[in-house]
Amino acid sequence: MRRLLSTIMLIAAAGAVVPAAAGTAAAAIRPDSQRFGVRLVDVPVSEAHNPRALRYIIDYLHPGEVIHRRILVVCDESRRARLTVYPDAATITKGYFIGEAGATRSELTTWIRVQHPVLNLRPGGREMDMITIRVPRIATRGEHYGVIWVQQHARARTASGVAINEVTRVGVRIYLGIGKGGAPPVKFAITSITGATRDHRPLIVAHVRNTGGRAVDLAGTARLTQGPGGTTAGPFAEQQVATLAPGQSGEVVFAPSRGLPRGAWQARIRLASGLNRATSSASIQLGAGTGGASLAGNLPAMLGGIGVILIIVLATLFLARRSQRTRRVPA
Repeated sequence: MRRLLSTIMLIAAAGAVVPAAAGTAAAAIRPDSQRFGVRLVDVPVSEAHNPRALRYIIDYLHPGEVIHRRILVVCDESRRARLTVYPDAATITKGYFIGEAGATRSELTTWIRVQHPVLNLRPGGREMDMITIRVPRIATRGEHYGVIWVQQHARARTASGVAINEVTRVGVRIYLGIGKGGAPPVKFAITSITGATRDHRPLIVAHVRNTGGRAVDLAGTARLTQGPGGTTAGPFAEQQVATLAPGQSGEVVFAPSRGLPRGAWQARIRLASGLNRATSSASIQLGAGTGGASLAGNLPAMLGGIGVILIIVLATLFLARRSQRTRRVPA
């Protein structure tokens, strides 16, 4: 049996929100809504120093193994709350870890049992719940993704009398690898760094590929040096943590301030996923939409346009002079 270590990390009521699939009524809690939260309590001793393991259920199991994880559900509402706790399928796509809408089944969800599927908490109350994951001996090898949702359902009515079903969820992600032997390595590589512009704002884009056998959640910083006039800037934090499954590629985007000088910079990117890190540097152009960089990039097109204009002018002069000579020749 694995030894477990209770976490000391505290999570705000809405701090553990997992994005839900598009089109669902589940969303982040509005400031005027009732509030509740969830945090993971148990962590394997082997992962005690891994920041990801303090937030998510992360493990590598052999077929036939069983693990237990406790979660703490906290009610910060002004009235008694009825909360449901259940497992749901999840996917990793386009850099996001997405919990499915409703109780979507997957191979992983069939292995999970929740000790208390329904919790009734008084205002300010809290209760521990036990999550059991029992892997069958015929389980599919590889990494499986899911989420433990804590959900509140409410029925509200607008001033016009229209009834609205409100569903609010917070959750704990599950990254569960299944196989024989040791766990596959966690590796990723920064393949390139480029400058970009979005809504007239300069961006630094780190292009990353997951080269290992486990999913990664990438966060980090970007620094700029050797800019116009020898200027430096940063560090800048990522706009959104990027989650990549094994073999996937994605982007980690950093947004410097709008007032940075346009031109060439040296960008240095540091990324981390838990205890794994990668660093890379590259020369980039910022603010390439105007100025010298843009002119240089468009030079072939500009020369082509000038050539067309010269041809038209020369052809017009030739026809005009020929017309003049024709009028002088006697009939």
